[in-house]
Amino acid sequence: MNHPTIKLQFDQKLDQDMAWSFYGHKKGGCDFWEERALKYHPMLIDIEESSDKKTFLDNYVSSYYTSHNDEIISLSNKTIEYLNQAQEKYFLLVDKIFNNHPWPKKELIGDFSIFDFCPRFLEDGEFQVFIYDNRDLQLFTIFHECLHFIFYNFALSKFPEVFTGMNTEDGKFWVLAEVFNIVIQTTDDFIDLHGKIDNIGYPEHQELIKRGSVIWKNDSDVSSWIIEMMKII
Repeated sequence: MNHPTIKLQFDQKLDQDMAWSFYGHKKGGCDFWEERALKYHPMLIDIEESSDKKTFLDNYVSSYYTSHNDEIISLSNKTIEYLNQAQEKYFLLVDKIFNNHPWPKKELIGDFSIFDFCPRFLEDGEFQVFIYDNRDLQLFTIFHECLHFIFYNFALSKFPEVFTGMNTEDGKFWVLAEVFNIVIQTTDDFIDLHGKIDNIGYPEHQELIKRGSVIWKNDSDVSSWIIEMMKII
């Protein structure tokens, strides 16, 4: 089975763009700006007094990258080492879950970020990972986002009549993908891979996660799980 390469890198411009995109953003019961930007960068509260908020954010990110360069480079090297130690087992688990369904991309790109937004860009096979997370949380994020890429491709390939044209950023298809990932990443195999992560999943999805976990335990077949979950989402 051919597996993609996961390339980890820095992209300061993307970090600047995402900071602006997530400014004031709320979704699924989460206040991303409050919980995932201001929590780690309290000085950003001053943006409220700025007349040019986009420029304020761009300058803040640029200055932060310069003043913390040695620190973030050191942390990035540790993350690459963590990934190298765990990715082979991860890919074998995914092969088993998806019955050797081929990966849609030959290369997946993870961009380090100084913010804890961790978005993914489905068409590009790209995502962000928080540079200050610990080993378990970073692996959780990397494997979470990579699961999205193959899950969406699998669902579209197996059930085109259901999912073609559906929104992957909101609505039922998005909820289905998010719930699936949490169900899978709370199984024993994934806990062995990246540790047990507490308080995961969007607050509004918790009941669906419980029901999805029961369905998965009874029949660990992705196609069957998708069919059953679409009846209740």
